[in-house]
Amino acid sequence: MPELALAFDLGTGGCKAAAWSADGSCVAETAGRYATHHPSPGRAEQRPADWWDAVVASTRELAEQVPDLAQRVSAIALSGQSLGIIPLDAQGGLVLQSIPIWSDTRGAAHTAPVFDVVPEEEWYRRTGNGFGAALYPLFKAGALRAEHPDGWAATRTLVGSKDWINLRLTGRLATDHSYASGSGAYSLESGAYDDELLAAAGFPRELLVEPGESADPVGELTHEAAEALGLRPGIPVFAGAVDNAAMALGSRGTAEGRIYAALGSSSWMTVTSARPVIDVAARPYVFRHAVPGLHVSALSTFSSGTSFDWWRGLLAPGLDAEAVVAEALTAPPGSNGLTFLPMLAGGTPLEGGPDARGAITGATLGSTRAELLRASLEGIAFALRRSLDRIRELSGTRDELTVSGGGAQSEGWNRLYADVVQSTLVRTSVDQQAATLGAATIAFVGLGAWQWGDADRPHRVVARIDPDPRAAGVYDDARARFDAALAALAPTTLQEDPR
Repeated sequence: MPELALAFDLGTGGCKAAAWSADGSCVAETAGRYATHHPSPGRAEQRPADWWDAVVASTRELAEQVPDLAQRVSAIALSGQSLGIIPLDAQGGLVLQSIPIWSDTRGAAHTAPVFDVVPEEEWYRRTGNGFGAALYPLFKAGALRAEHPDGWAATRTLVGSKDWINLRLTGRLATDHSYASGSGAYSLESGAYDDELLAAAGFPRELLVEPGESADPVGELTHEAAEALGLRPGIPVFAGAVDNAAMALGSRGTAEGRIYAALGSSSWMTVTSARPVIDVAARPYVFRHAVPGLHVSALSTFSSGTSFDWWRGLLAPGLDAEAVVAEALTAPPGSNGLTFLPMLAGGTPLEGGPDARGAITGATLGSTRAELLRASLEGIAFALRRSLDRIRELSGTRDELTVSGGGAQSEGWNRLYADVVQSTLVRTSVDQQAATLGAATIAFVGLGAWQWGDADRPHRVVARIDPDPRAAGVYDDARARFDAALAALAPTTLQEDPR
């Protein structure tokens, strides 16, 4: 019987690492940060070497918590930040020491050759790539080719974040379908790279690693990697998954219709389904799931927790988050006519597009701090309800909503949120650990110790928040004001809110 799976979540802000037991308990966890560099507007870069250093440091920190970690680890798997592009030379070495990460938009100037052949809407229908096209590796590769001609001439392979770490661990190149599905060149229907898209972009298929399943073995931990990590060589390493899929897997997204909300700086609603949720109007973004035969599809709000922090910094800089929520809830539902649009970092298609901006309406000389703070919470909740309603409409799911992330920690905000969205919210004992649980599940499935549904076992319900039926009507006027303000201020044609 395997003992521990060593799981890593290679995120945007840092690396989380955890040792999960085959009995479903998290034995130890830690986290470390690394820097993002912004050399010019629209550019966001990280150093893969910093990722490796974080993996090494976090493994050694886990070993301090679990002294016999080296003997007990039976498998390794990673969750990796999406939309990464790392050019490698013929020897597997880095062509660039600093590479564009998911939020880098340099690909914007390199979409035309593809969209001249395959119109943008058709590209979206094929790929499910619902973020802005500029963010996807197919188009970032065009930018790298133009900006680094000498480096591009030496490039033989393009890989993603967790696949580069797997290469360092095993000496072998591999990827999985979940990560490949975020390349900008993957057909969800065929489950393979789309040769027409690659040809239109001018890239040979050999530039990409052919994908396998997330639980496929990549190789074994090399002596060199084992020495760096303080582990024993020969530990099997499995392909892992893109972070969106790993988080869904670790958030009870193991079966048709399961839905969860990640409530953080930005927030998203993700549904698990056999059929990818494609809608040209709302643009859900879709990835192949780590679980074979399933997909994860999501709609998001870019500025949820960041909007709350912005208001708190302006109005109540001396109060902690829970105190701010408590004060906000002293104001009546509807905030006495105040309406907040939380598009401080731009909007989704449901919110008017990337040029949408935040706003506050209905303010008077009598408006209080508590009312402004409550309006911020309600505005975020109304925006999230638009995403929830649309993803439910498109997918047909009526499952209860699992919630996780920093925004799910406040009892008061959860109550307001449940009343606004009129859905039962479920918090479990697995919260910030969802991505590492997803990676650990992949490792245990790869070993043959777990089935995919065993990812649900570590979840213990710690809170179930049912909506107050009386609140359904309370927020009707406030939601109507929100929708009207959104429609009036949207810079693009606003997608109707399905009710």
